Amino acid sequence: MTQQTVGHVYAEALFLLAQEEHQEKKIYQELNQVTDLMLQYPELISLLDVPTLDLSERISVLRKIIGEEQGITENFLCLLVEKRRINRISDIRNAFNKLYYKAFSIAEVFVISAVPLEDSQRIALKEKLQQKLNKNILLRESVDSSLMGGMIVQYGDTRMDNSIKSRIKAFAQQ
Repeated sequence: MTQQTVGHVYAEALFLLAQEEHQEKKIYQELNQVTDLMLQYPELISLLDVPTLDLSERISVLRKIIGEEQGITENFLCLLVEKRRINRISDIRNAFNKLYYKAFSIAEVFVISAVPLEDSQRIALKEKLQQKLNKNILLRESVDSSLMGGMIVQYGDTRMDNSIKSRIKAFAQQ
C-alpha cells in the first residue's frame, strides 16, 4: 500500500467516525492543530515512532503532548502510534481535510500577493470566488515581494497569475 493510500485509508476511517458522532468540525480543528504542532517539532514524530520504546511509553508521551482527554482525535492518534503510522500524520491530515472540504462545500484557495491583502480586498476576493465556485472559501494567504505587485490565485487545478512579475516575464518573451 502506498504511503498516500495509507493516509487516505486512515483519513477516511476517521472522517466516517467523525460523521457518525457529528463531530466533523471538532475533529478537523483538533487534527489540524496536532499536525501543525508535530510538523513544527518533527522530533515529536520521531520520538513517538521509536521502536525501542514500549508502546505504553510512546502513548504516555503522546498523552503528555495532547492532554489526557479521551476523545476521538486522541484515540485516533494513539492508534497511529500503536500501528507505527504517526509518521504519516501530514498525509492523513491532508486527506481528511479534502474529505471535510468536500462534505461542507469548501474551496481552499491559495493567494500569493506582493503585499498583505487589505480587509476590503480580502472580502471582495472571497465574494467573487464564492460566486464563481459556488462554495464557501477558505483563503490561505502568503506574501511574496518578488511579485512586485498583483497576485496569484490558485485553487484545485486552476492558477491565475496576475502579478507584475509574470507580466514582465511575458513581455520579455515577446
